[in-house]
Amino acid sequence: MLLLNLRVLVYPKGSMKAQWLMFTTLAFLASCSDTEEKQQTAQKTEQKVVHAGYDTYMMYCAQCHGVTGDGTATIEIDRPARSFIDGGFSFGNTVHAISKTTASGIPGTPMPPFAELLTDEEILNVAEYVRTFADVLPEATLDETEMVVENRPVIARGLLPSLGNDLETHPRGVMIGNPDRFSYEYDAEPVRLLAIRQGNFLRRADWGNRGGSALELLGQIVTTVEQGNPNPLFYTSDGTPLRTQLTATNTSGRLGTISYALMTEDGEKVGSVTEYCQPTTGVRTLIEQHFEIAVKDAITIQPNEGAILVGATELPRGRHTFKIIHAGVGGDS
Repeated sequence: MLLLNLRVLVYPKGSMKAQWLMFTTLAFLASCSDTEEKQQTAQKTEQKVVHAGYDTYMMYCAQCHGVTGDGTATIEIDRPARSFIDGGFSFGNTVHAISKTTASGIPGTPMPPFAELLTDEEILNVAEYVRTFADVLPEATLDETEMVVENRPVIARGLLPSLGNDLETHPRGVMIGNPDRFSYEYDAEPVRLLAIRQGNFLRRADWGNRGGSALELLGQIVTTVEQGNPNPLFYTSDGTPLRTQLTATNTSGRLGTISYALMTEDGEKVGSVTEYCQPTTGVRTLIEQHFEIAVKDAITIQPNEGAILVGATELPRGRHTFKIIHAGVGGDS
């Protein structure tokens, strides 16, 4: 409520000054009333968005991410969920990025897609609500968006740009940067190595404004795998391609690793794979792609065009290791 302390001035009834004072006072009060009404409307609108997001969050998200967004699950899950209080997000913390992740889910994690369960408005509201758990940081400068690899591997997920004019972008991309200044560009759906780079790692260009922009990859391409559009590596014994489903990435060792399941067309899991890459030393740079694999049924391997398989092409049931060698500068593999 607005309280006015007005000095009373007495003018002859009907005088021009008396009429002017009355008109000015009424106009001022009307203006204050209009401003207060707009503020109340804005507050109600903001509360409506937050409350709608709250309801949706409590219904679908709190079981894994916690009632307060701290990642303390109220149900049993196979790994801790992300803490929104810490402000970390797999694909960016803008409303647009959070909405996209909510709609699509994160393959290889317990985070499911909600696009068919929630409306666009509900997804937007819950993204707005999730943003309230952490302090909104000032917009990062260009230098602050660069991810630097120092003495341990770094992994980033996000939209990868196209590797050629006729090639697609990769919305669910994974970049692995190692301390040796080599980085490895993976598609996560399906899991496949696309390219190998050398130099600085990347800049999170997707952190600006609405998000959804591609990562800016700073390293120079050493080699691409089948010109950036590789065929599947793993097949059933009758020659049917096996699907790959991302399960984990890891930076605890000297080199970053990526793990995935091998699935049949019917969705049956027939094996699991963990791989990492490292360069060789010598006159010409070669990249070794190392695999550790466990399969419950026999499978076959078809190496990428121009690459060299060091190991058997047919793997029986059990655990195996092998590697694929890619040429460096001087020819794509």
